[in-house]
Amino acid sequence: MKHKIFIALSLSIISIQALSQSVQTSEDLTRYVKPNIGSAHSRYFFYTPAALPFGMAKLAPSTNGSYGNASGWEAVGYDERHTSIEGFANFHEFQIGGIVFAPTVGKIHTYPGKMDQRSKGYRSSFNKTDEYATAGYYRVLLKDYQIKAELTATERVGFHQYTFPASDSSNVIFDIGHMMGESGPVLDAKVTYEGNRISGYVITKPVYVQKYQKEANVAMYFYAEIDKSPIAYGSFKDSTLLPDQKSIHSKGAGIYLRFKTKKDEPICIKTGLSYTSVENAKLNLDKEGKHLSFSQAKENAHKRWNENLSRITVNGGKEEDRIKFYTGLFHALLG
Repeated sequence: MKHKIFIALSLSIISIQALSQSVQTSEDLTRYVKPNIGSAHSRYFFYTPAALPFGMAKLAPSTNGSYGNASGWEAVGYDERHTSIEGFANFHEFQIGGIVFAPTVGKIHTYPGKMDQRSKGYRSSFNKTDEYATAGYYRVLLKDYQIKAELTATERVGFHQYTFPASDSSNVIFDIGHMMGESGPVLDAKVTYEGNRISGYVITKPVYVQKYQKEANVAMYFYAEIDKSPIAYGSFKDSTLLPDQKSIHSKGAGIYLRFKTKKDEPICIKTGLSYTSVENAKLNLDKEGKHLSFSQAKENAHKRWNENLSRITVNGGKEEDRIKFYTGLFHALLG
């Protein structure tokens, strides 16, 4: 009798696994994931659509991440009610945030600016109808610049793709040295550009580190490769464009690259991330992203999320309830 029960249970497990596998190939569960739900007055790590389950690279737009966090909740990073974006951050974890990229057209701005004063920074307005977010992918049109921004990721590599209008002054700003989200004060930052490679770090002092381990800091490192050569570049501290130099170093703030672009020309940036060193960030990029295009990384992220979400299958009921369920599961798997 015991043997019969064991066999019956084994067959049940096999049938459940087979059902799960069939669901993975027959239904796109990411269509039920709506990351914008619950993002109003949330926390900095909450909104990270361009990420894999349990991934380090967690990319997202920022609407107010640079505002500071005096009471522990102000700089949520992304808020569904906001209508302008101040760049795209690569790190989003509890008390950890930074390494911001911002595509623009026209005059170089070296700071994000406030929501009610967009023209004084690199911030851009956007319409909700031009925004799309799901598990593993984010897209938005930056209205002020007519730039389509897209984000996706592997576990340790962030992928940015910016599609520009025709312009002699298309820019990508690497804003490394300001406080972001709940990251706390910036103690040190460095960014280097050389031969279409951008690397550096930012060291911060989050509130909980200050409280429980005063001698400790949090360091975030990155190593990025961009697939187009700029016509000019410079640092925030030196506003002069420097087209003839082979490399440039900026201690504490950031670097901007200027391009001449055709209509609908994409520029892709692959960014390896690490908590230990620039060398490890480069290693992560080489291992996970060197031979991947943006579209391939996006497709892989879509597949990976479907595999994880299909561990629990829900049938019947209202679609809005399935949206609530799979959006909640998405947030659980991000952690």
